[in-house]
Amino acid sequence: MIAIAKDCVVSIRYIMKNDREEVLENTMMKQPVSYLHGASGILTLLQTQLEGLKMGDKKTVRLKAASGLTGEDFIFDVIIDQVRAAKKEELMLGYPVQAEVQACEEDCDCYQLKHGCP
Repeated sequence: MIAIAKDCVVSIRYIMKNDREEVLENTMMKQPVSYLHGASGILTLLQTQLEGLKMGDKKTVRLKAASGLTGEDFIFDVIIDQVRAAKKEELMLGYPVQAEVQACEEDCDCYQLKHGCP
């Protein structure tokens, strides 16, 4: 299994909350967000926190305003749906050309919304 590193295409789902635990965005039951690790697809600070994780891993990441990279504190509950080597075309473009992971259904085992965050 491939671990997240530079030049990998990573597909994630997440719940983004502010420091008061209010949900700002929830992609857990939607199409995963795919990005090229090491490119500018998502916050660099978030990418750094995901390095080394593999498909199926879950992690809570806290991004602090004190880092200077965000205007306020954020909490991300993340699940890694897929990690794969980037294609030559994706490396040249700087982003994934095709998401290969399908949207999660209500009965999906990868995340149980009613049981809380991973």
